[in-house]
Amino acid sequence: MKGTKLLLLSAAIFTGSLFSYLQIPAGWLLGGLVTGVTCGMAYRRLVFDGWPFRTILALIGCNIGFMMEPGIFALLGQYIFPLILTLSLTMALGVGLGWLMNRWTDLDPLTAYFCCVPGGASEVIGLSSDYGADNRMVAAFHTTRITLFVLTIPIFIGLTTTADIGSMGSAGPAMSEVSPVVMGVFGICVAVTVLLYYLYKVPAGTLFYGLIIGFVAGHWVVTTAHGLPSVIGGAGQALLGAMVGIRFDRPTFYKLKEIGRPSAVLLGFYFIFSLLLALLFHAATSLPYVTSLLSTVPAGAAEMSSTAIALDLEPTLVSSLHIIRVLVLFICLPFFVRLLQKLIQKQSA
Repeated sequence: MKGTKLLLLSAAIFTGSLFSYLQIPAGWLLGGLVTGVTCGMAYRRLVFDGWPFRTILALIGCNIGFMMEPGIFALLGQYIFPLILTLSLTMALGVGLGWLMNRWTDLDPLTAYFCCVPGGASEVIGLSSDYGADNRMVAAFHTTRITLFVLTIPIFIGLTTTADIGSMGSAGPAMSEVSPVVMGVFGICVAVTVLLYYLYKVPAGTLFYGLIIGFVAGHWVVTTAHGLPSVIGGAGQALLGAMVGIRFDRPTFYKLKEIGRPSAVLLGFYFIFSLLLALLFHAATSLPYVTSLLSTVPAGAAEMSSTAIALDLEPTLVSSLHIIRVLVLFICLPFFVRLLQKLIQKQSA
């Protein structure tokens, strides 16, 4: 089993590097995703939950943290009201799509709602079983949603922007040009991030801790005038893509097939809503549309942050806005679930 996992991860890095060389938008990430999905559908699902997955998230978070500038905190303050507006609409979307899924399928209301909660896939899947929902169906829908967005958003951006997306994110020193001290500090940051997550678990905690620890280390512990080698971020994106893609296996496909046409329609609603929500955020903030799209799309925080790194589209801003979105979502989630449970009790009385 370990040998198979190592082979998959090696293939993901190779495919990611090939896609990047061919100047495919977000090539590292898409290469890893394609490798994972192919393996999951043709062979079997390999489980990367636990510390391997957290380590990759920590690597991506710390890498973004090293890139952060102090001005990002003031910048976030400027976007607080547009963020509140888009967050409100996103949570309303989850409620509305959950209602439609419940009406169009034979899923119970709780399972239908958890399937459509917009964000924090791993945390939502874990919580769904605690509330009595069918976490197998929740996992299938969220896995498909994340895979769909990670696969389509970079391609959509590449096709709709006039910038040379294929060459973005390629800047960075060679490994030989970076001090071993810097690389050592970076490795310690990744380890501390993983440890902090297991000590104090919060939604999107690995990415959040990595951002803070990487920022502190990159500004006050070591000097990284030219940043970290791009191959570090690229390899992290490829590995993340493989670990996400492998979740879309045959059982997931067959589980989603049980829902039938409504699942495809609801995923289409998700995608169209994301494009419109990004347009609203763009109009309210004057940020480029592609940055607004990556910042507001209801997909995984780590996956969209990795896409932003790959396309060189404000990764620190994108990751920060996604972390805020996930935290607010999980603060509000218990209230939505309790309200839904009360409504179910009234209907059954």
